[in-house]
Formats: sequence, structure tokens, C-alpha cells
Amino acid sequence: MIKTKSLQAEKNKSDGLRVCVMRRVKAEYDFDIWMPMLAPSEALLKKYVIEKEISWEDFRPLFIKELRRQKKFFKLLTDYALKQNVTLLCWEEEPDYCHRSLVLAELKKAQPKLKTKLA
Repeated sequence: MIKTKSLQAEKNKSDGLRVCVMRRVKAEYDFDIWMPMLAPSEALLKKYVIEKEISWEDFRPLFIKELRRQKKFFKLLTDYALKQNVTLLCWEEEPDYCHRSLVLAELKKAQPKLKTKLA
């Protein structure tokens, strides 16, 4: 199973392998693997988050295009998640307008047998 949650949420034993999918992260946060390549590029983050130049609807396809260049990492995560829990971690508390929801959806497309949970 692959699930998602905020890096701010309490760590839980059921998280399994905790994978941080943020571009920048402080060392004090608790995760097992850091995969910044599964986060939006600095340029895209700047347009969406900092300058608010683009909406979520504009951000989505641009990020998915970036994400699909990282398919080699999809196999690594999905193979592991078929055997053990994986939790994708990002800063946002709510997943609705967070890139982790898009990462999860792309992983599910890459491995349809995979169980997923968005949180």
C-alpha cells in the first residue's frame, strides 16, 4: 500500500517506509528516504506557491508532465509498496491541493494492483 500524509502529522508504525517528496526539507523532520525528484521543480513551485501566477488547474498538468519524467522512481516505490507500506510525505496538511495527491495518482496508474490511500 502507498498512502500519503502531512510531514507535520504524527509518525505511526503503519506508515512503513516514510518517503519525503518535498523539494526542500529541514533535517529535523522524520522520514526514511528523501525523493525531491517527486516534487515540483523550483520554477513551477515559484509560479504556483510564491508568485501565485498559476492556479491549481494550471499547475496540475505542468507538474504531471514533470513527474512523468521520473518514472524510474515509480517502479522502485511501487515494487516496495506491493510488499510493505509506503507513506508519501509533504508539508501540506490537506491533500486536495497538494502535489502528493498527483504523485499518488501517477503511482496508481503505473501499478494498478497497488492499494492507495490519500490523506
